[in-house]
This record gives sequence, structure tokens and C-alpha cells, in this order.
Amino acid sequence: MKKSKYIFLAAGILLLVLLFKSFGVESTIEYITRIGWPGFFAICAIYIITHTSLAYGWRVLVNYPIKWFYFYKFVLARVAGDATSSINALGSAAGEPLKAMYVKDILPMNIGLATVFLDRLIHIISSVLMVLTGIFASFFVFQSHLMENLILFISLLLIFILMLFLIFRFVKSRSSGIIIGIVEKFPQKLKNKILTEGNIKKINLIDDEINFVLSSKNNLKHFYISLAMHYFGSIITCSWEIYLIVNYISPTGGITFLEGLFIYVFGFVATSALFFVPANVGTSEGSYSMALSLLGHDPVVGLSVGIIRRLRTFVWAGIGVILLFYAGLIKRD
Repeated sequence: MKKSKYIFLAAGILLLVLLFKSFGVESTIEYITRIGWPGFFAICAIYIITHTSLAYGWRVLVNYPIKWFYFYKFVLARVAGDATSSINALGSAAGEPLKAMYVKDILPMNIGLATVFLDRLIHIISSVLMVLTGIFASFFVFQSHLMENLILFISLLLIFILMLFLIFRFVKSRSSGIIIGIVEKFPQKLKNKILTEGNIKKINLIDDEINFVLSSKNNLKHFYISLAMHYFGSIITCSWEIYLIVNYISPTGGITFLEGLFIYVFGFVATSALFFVPANVGTSEGSYSMALSLLGHDPVVGLSVGIIRRLRTFVWAGIGVILLFYAGLIKRD
């Protein structure tokens, strides 16, 4: 981990300590324990839906004869790859190749890497859609600020349309290959290091698979199905998760599903803006506290929501690490 990572991690931990000090350790722990073991296991179980949905969003991009019986391998690869965001400083950048490696016994590596690359691109697009949905939800949550929200929504919608236009224009203009085209934008020294004769052949194989998926309207249909799975698989289950947590630990001051959606997107935007803080330590909990406070709730509930969601992340990260060990992708030493 680079020195800057340690500095940002320390800043995140300091923020978390300040949140505990401001809201009170005892009151925060009291809220957290209200979830109980049954409630916590229910929260963890909800994420099975997310993993399955995202795994299908990846599987539908694969143009290779694989029996649907092996779909479970894509789900396990998804869980194992996502675990690296908690145990590796590179986060999802390290997890994407691991997903392709996990299924290499049923899917050639070049196809696996190509579909993983497309899957990540689709995830970015769905993230922008989720932000737009969160702003749309705020129309109903903050009706007194309808005009400001409407202006913001239209502005971001135009940015989203522009982003899609630029992405598709970039893809269509790259006859030599998308990944090759991206690497060619790198500084000359780094480009020469990456584009060796052997690497160019491997990258071309991956680019061929990406171009095939985007080559026709029929194939492009899989792109849109994947986008739908990423969008609905994330925003619905995560909003539902927050809705259940708040209503579990603070039943007298509960929230609606729309408010849960707003809280999730608010936290998502905040942590995305502060992406340089490892594992979103402190920033995630602080964003939920701020969102609940904006909705007129005790901010300590938001801190508790952040801690419970982090504990759920640890559970799934632990499952992912076990899968990586089992697959031989992590050495025991």
C-alpha cells in the first residue's frame, strides 16, 4: 500500500472515531445490537440476490457454449472477485481478473477477461443511472426543493446521455480494438512496456471478443440485459437493505423505501467522490449519518447503518476469501 493510502486510511479512521465520539459509543452500540442475529443474517442473505443478479449480468455477455448448470461458477467468481475490494489496496481493479481466472476451467481466459471488461463498463453506466434515480427519488423526499432537484436531474440526465454517446462513439471508432485504443493513450514509456509483441496478441484476442458483443443489434441486446441486471440488482437490494436496517433498529422513526433509496444513492455518491479513502472507512458511515440527518432522523442511526453494512461486507468478504483459497488463487503464506 502506498504512503498516500495510509494517510487517507488514517483520515478515514479519524473521521470514524470522531463520529463515535460525537454521537456516543454506547448509543451507537445500542442501535447496532438492536438488529439482533436473525436480523443481521437476513441483511447478509439479501446480498445473495445482488451477487446472483450481477453474475447473470456478466454471464449474459458470454458468447461461448457453457451449460447453464455452471452458472453457479459465475456467482462464486463474483463473490470471490468482489472480496478483493476489502482485502486488496487495488480494490475492484484486482478483483476483475480474478473473476476471469476463477472460471477459466469452463471459459477461455481471453473471453473471460473481455466479458469482465465489458461488465465493468456496464457497471459504471448503471452507477450513473442510479445517481439519476436517487435525484428523481428526492423529488418526493424533498418536495420543498422541487425546482432545484429538477434542474439538477435534467443537468445530470444530459451528462449521462452525452457520456453514452461518447462511449459508443469511442467503441465504434476503435477498429483496432477498444483496449488497444485505451492503452495507446498512455504515456509513451508505459505504452511501450505494455504493448509487447506477446501482449498485443493477447489484447487483440480480448478486443475481438468485445467487438463481437457490440457488433450487431442482436448481440447488443445482451449489453442492455446486463445493464438492467446491474441496475436493478444493485439499487433495489441495497435500498431494501437500508430500509430494513433502519426499520429494524429504529422502528419508531422508520423510513419509506424511497427514503432508503435516497440514503443509498447519497452514500454512493459521497463514497464515489471520496474514492481515494481505502474501503470508504469513515466516509461511508459519515454519508449515511448526513443523509439520515437531512431526512430529520437521529444521525446516530446513520452511523449504525454504516457499521452494520460494513459488518455485512466483512461476512461476504470472508466467504470470498475462502472461495479464493479453495480455488488456489490466494497462497496460504
